[in-house]
Amino acid sequence: MKELGRVELKPFIEWCESKEHMLEESIYSQDYNRLVIPLGYKLVNVKPPKVIKAHYDQRMDKLASIFCPDWKLSLLCKYGKGGGVRLHRDASIYGRQAFVLSSTDYLFIIDGLEYSCKRGIIYQFDSKKLHSVPSVKEERWALIWWEPSKLWNEQFQQLSLF
Repeated sequence: MKELGRVELKPFIEWCESKEHMLEESIYSQDYNRLVIPLGYKLVNVKPPKVIKAHYDQRMDKLASIFCPDWKLSLLCKYGKGGGVRLHRDASIYGRQAFVLSSTDYLFIIDGLEYSCKRGIIYQFDSKKLHSVPSVKEERWALIWWEPSKLWNEQFQQLSLF
């Protein structure tokens, strides 16, 4: 886990809440009590990978592009109390480098090491290492985005966010 930067919490939470009407059920078997909003592109099938254009948000694009100018896949996640993500590696469509920003403090476990992550901090991590987020104690918003994967560059490179 690498700390990259900090955002003001109140505007981030307000932005998340403004998107709440767009939340949908997650297709991922490793998460629980978590709703998502795909941003950029939406993975609709893991094997074989299939993506479709998803919601584009200029504000999110501006933030994500500071750390990863060529991002394509992102999720805005809302965890209910007790929600989390079981131990897993991200699917091959997602790039190795992932970025995450959270509305609350949370525990992140990667390769067996525990990190006490702080709200409002942008972290970078290796999404191909085993990682999880144990059940959260309070409602949590998390914005996650990934660098394009080799698979993305081979199969979906021609797709544009615009």
